[in-house]
Formats: sequence, C-alpha cells, structure tokens
Amino acid sequence: MHIGILSDTHDRHHVVRNAIEVFNRQGVAWVLHAGDIVSPSTISLFSEFNGRLTAVFGNCDSDRMSLRAVVSRLGGEIHDHTFDGRIDDKAIHMTHIPYAIAPTAGSSKYDLVVYGHTHHQDIHKVRDTLVVNPGAGQAVIVDFEDMSTVTESLT
Repeated sequence: MHIGILSDTHDRHHVVRNAIEVFNRQGVAWVLHAGDIVSPSTISLFSEFNGRLTAVFGNCDSDRMSLRAVVSRLGGEIHDHTFDGRIDDKAIHMTHIPYAIAPTAGSSKYDLVVYGHTHHQDIHKVRDTLVVNPGAGQAVIVDFEDMSTVTESLT
C-alpha cells in the first residue's frame, strides 16, 4: 500500500490539486494531512482523490466545524491534536506541531510518525520508526511494503 503525506497547504489550491493528481497517478490509497489546511474550500478539493483521507488540525485551522463537516462528507476523518491509529497493520502517530516528536518516535510504538508546522522537510528513521514532515509545497509517498519514501514537489 502507498500512502501520501501532506502538511501546511495553507489554502494553496494549486498545491493541493497537484498533490491529488500525483496521488491518483501513483495509486496512493490513503492521504495523511498533518494540518494547516486553513479553509473548507481547500479540503473539499479532496473530492477528486481516489482514496481515504485522515487529517489533524493545525494552528491555522480556525474554522474547525466547517473543516470537520467537509472532511466527514468526503468520508474522511480529522482529529483535534493527534491521530493514533493503524493503517494496513502499521501503527501511525500524526500531529501538527512537533512537540514530543523525538520521544514519540523513540518509543518504538509506531511504524510511522508524521508532523508538520515547520514548513521544512524532515525524513529520518529512529530505529524502526520512520519520521516524516513533508514540508510545505511537497508531498511524500510512503510504500508500506518497505517503508521507502519518494518526495514530489507540488509548486
């Protein structure tokens, strides 16, 4: 399974459209968005995505009720601060602000830890845990078969 990771799209519709095009072309089954979507019009673009969407709110996501309504209408889910769950038998932790990322990744409880906020890409491993911040204007695709990553520029 391939998953796509985005963060800090900040109402840049062209970035989101480009991401959706890349994700659909690459057969991405699930997108994780690590926050700072900003408006419902941005998240509604995911109606063109051929998979599932899970997101967390970022510090710039002020209209949370409307964002939650659109994500729900799309069949996705959006979480207040963190998402802790499983996708294809992989344990995932996702948050926006990178508070406690190092101890979370170091806990060995997760296969993948995702965060955003900094606008700078960060991809590294802590033992067997892959840590990904896609950065602003970029998408990361993770192959769950071998946890390899590919970065796509969206600007």
